[in-house]
Amino acid sequence: MTDKLRLAVFLSGSGSNYEAIAKNCAENRIACEVAVVVSNRAEAFGLQRAAKYRTPVIIRDDRDYPSREAHEAAIVEALCDYPCDLIALAGWMRLLTPAFVGRRFNARLGLPGIVNIHPADTRAYQGEHGYEFAMGLTKKGPRLTETKVTVHFVDAGMDTGPIIAQRFLPVLPDDDLDALKKRGLAVEWELYSEALDWIAAGRVRYENGKVIVT
Repeated sequence: MTDKLRLAVFLSGSGSNYEAIAKNCAENRIACEVAVVVSNRAEAFGLQRAAKYRTPVIIRDDRDYPSREAHEAAIVEALCDYPCDLIALAGWMRLLTPAFVGRRFNARLGLPGIVNIHPADTRAYQGEHGYEFAMGLTKKGPRLTETKVTVHFVDAGMDTGPIIAQRFLPVLPDDDLDALKKRGLAVEWELYSEALDWIAAGRVRYENGKVIVT
């Protein structure tokens, strides 16, 4: 595959994963380009990061729409001006509807059309506060000795889609939440770009609901 994979990056907050992707694109470390950033919050700091890289932005505040479907319809309409191969969720704090997810399947690539980064093993923990889960600060269990960062395709559930890549992250005895998050984000920034580059290179296949990386 010689053409760059065109990405629409969806974010709601800081956008540090977006910036890591954009930096790797700008330095030609991965065969991707960010065509547009989409945010559901005008105050998201990630939009300042997008300005730094001169990435076009779409802002559609979900609070301005009566339903998820109406909000997503407005995003779909705006995306018509920015053709893209894949949506990369990077701190997008909205659960996408099954209809939206289903329509994004990329027939040319033969792959689901939305990917996400999750700061936990998605088979063990879904939803927000993945690092808090690893630290034993949720009701889901005790403190772990190690956790995982996961890149996965998005399906109709919350963090339940097929896994593309995972990387172990130790939870050190003297870690506090900030220390774990700092090291975890460094893993996220590297792993997300790596997985996107695999897709761009045609190394990721999707067969019978499972991901195969060659």
